[in-house]
Amino acid sequence: MTAPTFPSQPWKLMYYCHDTYGLGHLRRTLTLAGHLRQRERGASQLIVTGSPVASSFPYPAGADYVKLPAVIKTGAGQYEGRTIATAFGVVRDMRQDILLSAARHFKPDVFIVDHAPGGLAGEAVASLRHLKEQVPAAKLVVGLRDVIDEPSRVRAAWSKEGVYELLDDIYDLILVYGRRDLYDVVAEYGLSPRAAAKTRFVGYLQRAAGLRSPAAIRASLPLKTDTLVVVTAGGGGDGKELFRTTLAALRDRSRPASFDCLLVGGPLMPEVDQAELRRLTNGWAKLHFLDFAEDMISYIAAADAVVTMGGYNTICEVLSLRRPSIVVPRVTPRTEQLIRAEALSQRGLIRMLHPDDLTPGRLLEELDALLAAPAASRRWLPMDGLTGVAREVGQLLRREPTPTRVYSNVWAAAAPPQMLATI
Repeated sequence: MTAPTFPSQPWKLMYYCHDTYGLGHLRRTLTLAGHLRQRERGASQLIVTGSPVASSFPYPAGADYVKLPAVIKTGAGQYEGRTIATAFGVVRDMRQDILLSAARHFKPDVFIVDHAPGGLAGEAVASLRHLKEQVPAAKLVVGLRDVIDEPSRVRAAWSKEGVYELLDDIYDLILVYGRRDLYDVVAEYGLSPRAAAKTRFVGYLQRAAGLRSPAAIRASLPLKTDTLVVVTAGGGGDGKELFRTTLAALRDRSRPASFDCLLVGGPLMPEVDQAELRRLTNGWAKLHFLDFAEDMISYIAAADAVVTMGGYNTICEVLSLRRPSIVVPRVTPRTEQLIRAEALSQRGLIRMLHPDDLTPGRLLEELDALLAAPAASRRWLPMDGLTGVAREVGQLLRREPTPTRVYSNVWAAAAPPQMLATI
């Protein structure tokens, strides 16, 4: 595919990701920023994020970030400051003012909002309206993951928060980081004809190979076998049960495991849980534990199989690298991961294990079947979302018509070798 031709003046891109829990929003934003910087070498990019671990990740050349005060979700639509001991309304107003100040001074060519069209508790609306009115050349884009939540909850929340009006009247482009033939955001969430006309399903966001080769990763671990299973729960904030079940499965099986198992805790895992996992894995020759892997995708690439929760970014990594995977989706407080896992499982792209069925015996059964499955039986999914984002944003800045994207319903059994070059 021919790469877009960018304007003569380097892009100024601004991103907003509210980040209350987990790593998904920031990691997705960094993936976009890295790809767009590769396409437009002189791009200047500013990321505004509430992630408490924003300083833990590398940023593309020409990119900087502004840190918002961190918050955590305490219930449906309820938040509080993660570390600041003051009323949430005060923290929210601080965040809104910081974001608005960044928008006023940076004056981006494109402002990309991740996931929440109005921002956390509407904190992005002031910035959106300022740019719409005071910087009319700025293009306003919202990027939605493939699945947000069950339709009834999304429709109710969007109606209450005025999101449908934002999609109709404020945003210039609505990007969906997924495929319409897997999950139709337009139909499921009731977008108006006006919003539907500016919605683009660009595909899942592909991930590049990690910084280290699979051979280097394996050499860094004291492996006892030729088979490596990696278990990850993304940020790790709610992955304790998955890790405990994995450990119980390996401890209780009647015969020694024929593979090595690496558990990666994640930067948001509480220290007490990390300490427990270190204690439980200590002394087991085939069990290994890492508190956090900054270059997580290198470990996924080195794995023969992956056991994970169903977050968007991890799913994109295992699909990009075509790693056989067992997905145990989170089902509360929202069903986003369950909906995604069911859709992918129905097409043979992953093996799904509902958390209600997560037992040591069942996990071992699924894992043994996954490792025994011949490679020729595995299906794959074209991963071209980053290319789609670059194309759509380029079209938006050039004000040229964007061709309609038509997806094939054909799912191949095995990826041709040249697919690896596009990942």
